Amino acid sequence: MLSRACGVLRRAAAPASQLLPRRAFTVAIDGPAASGKSSTARAVAHELGFGYIDSGSIYRCAALLALRAGAVPGSGERSDVAGLVGRASIDIRTRLSPDHPAPGGTDTGRVVVPDVQVLLDGEDVSQAIRTPEINRLVAAIASDSAVRDTVLRIQQALAGAAETKSGAAPGGGSAPGGVVMDGRDIGTTVFPGAELKIYLDASAMARAIRRWDEMNRQMKDAKAKAPAASPEAGGAGGQDGPRAEGAAGQAPAEYPSVESIARELEERDYADINRKHSPLRIASDAVVIDNTSMTFERQVHAIVDLARERMGLPRKYDDDDL
Repeated sequence: MLSRACGVLRRAAAPASQLLPRRAFTVAIDGPAASGKSSTARAVAHELGFGYIDSGSIYRCAALLALRAGAVPGSGERSDVAGLVGRASIDIRTRLSPDHPAPGGTDTGRVVVPDVQVLLDGEDVSQAIRTPEINRLVAAIASDSAVRDTVLRIQQALAGAAETKSGAAPGGGSAPGGVVMDGRDIGTTVFPGAELKIYLDASAMARAIRRWDEMNRQMKDAKAKAPAASPEAGGAGGQDGPRAEGAAGQAPAEYPSVESIARELEERDYADINRKHSPLRIASDAVVIDNTSMTFERQVHAIVDLARERMGLPRKYDDDDL
């Protein structure tokens, strides 16, 4: 298991070469499963006016393609999953939801966390790739070196398109075009030259509680959108995203317990850390944030200020205790 930083935040000095206010800027956010990478990255991208790429969704699309092709690991069937992904059309879009609550409650005001829509060959698979079955399958799919090579090309192509987006930086100043991408090897493999690298971490139990709450929230959202559905119908699977208020209610019987989710996350961590191709690790120049007991707003504010600082822009929040 990767050890977490002793402090909540470990700063890395910004090299002079990174203080360039008029160039495309990349923020790479890595970390283990359910550490909050996706929701944090979406909020940071929105604050900076950058494009956003959820790299985990690409691997989940690969897992869904493998599942539909009957090529899941251990099934006895063989299929070119990398080829399936390479031939597929994957599009990741963000949609604003200003009323979406931040995870873990708020004490500094809410930040906007856009929703993500994932299109696979034109089909909206945003929910289909978040099921418990995909959660269990994606680690094995992601460990395939051919799949990772194919996804790497997709990640870089999507990021190149997203970097063309630019706009006024919230809080004053003109921001360059840029992209925020989250995953497990963004700062070490996909974009080793990223201007800002963040490694988000949290305890396995804290991550398990977040994942369980998210599964429950999505189930409630699905029922709210389809009031005529059978009460026995289950919801969608979890993701690294915001929790809803009151999500601590009774989960459906088919949902795993928090303890079993924690065990699954630890197994996923072990697989990610020990895979031969692009393992999960902390980049030597990354800023490490342990958000086990950190509010969502505080971590978003910290990353936004670090990015603005390295772009030569004034800090917006400047929390003295970070």
